[in-house]
Amino acid sequence: MDYSKLRFEFENTVSLKSLRSPHAPLIFSFLYEQFKQQQRITTPYRDLVDSLEAVLEELKAQDPTSFPQGAKVYLDNWSKELRLLRIYLGSNNEWFAELTPEAERVIRWLEELRQRPFVGTESRFRSIFSTLSEIVANSTTDPKQRLDHLYKQQGILQHEIDEILSTGQVRRLNETQIRERYLQTNENALRLLSDFAAVEQSFRDLARRTQEAALRPELQKGNVIGEVLDADDALENSDEGRSFRAFWQFLLSPSQKDEFTRLLSITQQLPELAELRQNSILAGLTRRLLDAGHKIVESNQQLAEQLRRILDERVIAESQRVRQLCMEIKQLAFQMVREQPSDEDFLHLETEPAVNLLLDRPLWSPGEESRFQPPDGEYRGVDASALESLYKQYYVDESLLESHISELLEAYERINLSDVLAYYPATKSIGEVLTYLRLAANSPHHSIDSTQSELIEVQLYESQTHVKLLVPLTTYRRLTIQ
Repeated sequence: MDYSKLRFEFENTVSLKSLRSPHAPLIFSFLYEQFKQQQRITTPYRDLVDSLEAVLEELKAQDPTSFPQGAKVYLDNWSKELRLLRIYLGSNNEWFAELTPEAERVIRWLEELRQRPFVGTESRFRSIFSTLSEIVANSTTDPKQRLDHLYKQQGILQHEIDEILSTGQVRRLNETQIRERYLQTNENALRLLSDFAAVEQSFRDLARRTQEAALRPELQKGNVIGEVLDADDALENSDEGRSFRAFWQFLLSPSQKDEFTRLLSITQQLPELAELRQNSILAGLTRRLLDAGHKIVESNQQLAEQLRRILDERVIAESQRVRQLCMEIKQLAFQMVREQPSDEDFLHLETEPAVNLLLDRPLWSPGEESRFQPPDGEYRGVDASALESLYKQYYVDESLLESHISELLEAYERINLSDVLAYYPATKSIGEVLTYLRLAANSPHHSIDSTQSELIEVQLYESQTHVKLLVPLTTYRRLTIQ
């Protein structure tokens, strides 16, 4: 840090400029209350304006000369001049606001200035010690060194097991140790959520460069796509991209997510943490991590959408050219007919055209008995008696299937029916599959595409036999939580 660099940063860095603003106490107290205390990543812009108007009225009641302008003027200034807010149009044509990485950085620094309940040194040192041990143990390529580390861990665990078996007592952290580790975990969670804004900004910057490159007339579409794909690969293979991908895969795993949620729930119920739970974000951390991760994934999907549009523009231009050529051919054909009339037929049908009217088709009428009857008693090596179990009457719990879809949609923005059955195999045969299809048909944000299909495998009811079914492509979508 030298004088010239610090002077430049104080004059040009967004975070430092915002702290020098005379409205800094209002800015960050309001943003902290709206986003951090209410544990929101995004908020409707209209609600933000109404909340700021209420705050300004309270401040004017204390000092009528303070803050003479309206809430929208201040919010526009915080967004355009200070770049602390990002205001954008959501998928439902409603305006939303979220904090920028610069705002997250300042709020995190201000939080660190607050007086903590106590400064924990033991948990921090243990964290440093365990991290260094993990680096050393998992970075070696020497099998002997790795085995020595594992045997050492095994010995520690075996000693604790023997101690519990012999004494019947468990060594437990004392109240100070529990509180200290809880505060450190909460601080790490705050830092993690703040870091998401910086990762998302990286994807948005790449999408913006794609738009700028597409507007350059000297670049061909193929060159634009090549540059963007190279930049996207570089971002994915960077330390930042690989770290986020590993985190996202961990959180998308239902078993790991459930275990993480279980640990948070047990921790929140400890009596030693009753006073600390009020200002903690750990209670809803799983939901907030999923929402923050989805925003990064959506930013990456916007990049893919822009690439698709670039390709679509070329396809549309080629289609227009084809239509233009077809029109010119037709005009030439009519001109030739007018200039050189002929008695010969232009088009000759060898037989009369068949006309099939819709109303000529008879209505379906059920037979005396609707029963499955495979040819010759067998169908592809499966006994007819086994296939008959597909049509047996049994109860399908619709609420259970809805919960399966909801649990998966917490981790994925969209899933297909085959994905649902991969996590939760069907045990009620075709009836369960039909129920999944009915849930998709009755929901406005799910869809069934009859023009496409997917192959799924179903276990026959009360049987170990599996059959494969070809069903329409069924997609379940998660409602975006703003």
